[in-house]
Amino acid sequence: MQDFASAAMVRLLVRAMAAHGLVPPPPPPGADGLAASHVPLAYKRSVVEAVLHQGGLGTLLQLAQRVDLLAGDPVHRALLGANDVPELMARWQRLERYVHSRHQVSITASIPGELALRHHARPGVPEEPHPTESLAVLGVLMGASRALGVRGLRVEIGAPEAAGHRVNLRMEAPATTPAELHAQLAPLAAQKLLGHWTLHWEHHESNAPTTPTQQPQPATHLCDALPWPPLAHQLARHVLQDPAAQHTADALAQHTGLARRSLQRALTERGLSCRQIVTEARARVAAQWLLESPHGLAEIGFACGFADQPHFTREFARHVGLTPARYRQAFAVGGMQGSDLLSI
Repeated sequence: MQDFASAAMVRLLVRAMAAHGLVPPPPPPGADGLAASHVPLAYKRSVVEAVLHQGGLGTLLQLAQRVDLLAGDPVHRALLGANDVPELMARWQRLERYVHSRHQVSITASIPGELALRHHARPGVPEEPHPTESLAVLGVLMGASRALGVRGLRVEIGAPEAAGHRVNLRMEAPATTPAELHAQLAPLAAQKLLGHWTLHWEHHESNAPTTPTQQPQPATHLCDALPWPPLAHQLARHVLQDPAAQHTADALAQHTGLARRSLQRALTERGLSCRQIVTEARARVAAQWLLESPHGLAEIGFACGFADQPHFTREFARHVGLTPARYRQAFAVGGMQGSDLLSI
């Protein structure tokens, strides 16, 4: 992975190393250091090498599960807005598309309570992901699943056809030591099988949406000042609860209890549309991130549900009047205040 997603992974590993008594490499030079959206490739490699030297593959997998250490990052909020494992995977895949990752996680089989996954190169990319990268991605997905409150999570690592060469991990079982885990994972790494996973969990049809306890409260009031009818405000508050979700017209209609055509007709009568409400809400929460956090523009755009950075820039400028970069710059240099900019 590249850019802010890769930088977030590095931040997670460095923080987890410190939390577990390991010694991370010194941060890269520059004022931003690990807070930057781009981390040098050499530093990324040095972090992984330090983890492997001090603990091995088992330690790498365990550290990557510490997604709680990313609390406050836009990526953390976007991923943990999911309600279950399939939705978590959909958000992860959107992240891969957003950053134009050279590698991707594909679902090769799916039944209720089980997903077969493969981490591999995108079509046209010659290099397959390094085994340590696959292991780190798996660790994040395991940690995020646990943070979502998924029960009975079990992970099989290794190709399905290699039944005798698979590692079976139970999240609720007594912890395997990093050394024992390394001994199980090392043969799979040598055979380049660490990118094949099967996730199992307890499936319940009536699962209620899960809100991770470490999530900050969403700013659902950001559209309250707009002269919209109650129905539009209801939709805006729903979008602001989780701007990274896929807020389609069908999903919004289901939320209101109306038929899709009835919802669209009611909004059209007031000169509004589902798309306009969703984009306005996303632009306003993005404006809040831009003013109140140091995170990069691309990272904020992803967390707010935009398809990619050009889409974020275009829609934000259309609704706010300035590009995200100019909006942040105007505030940073003591120019126009945030409330003034939002009204442009």
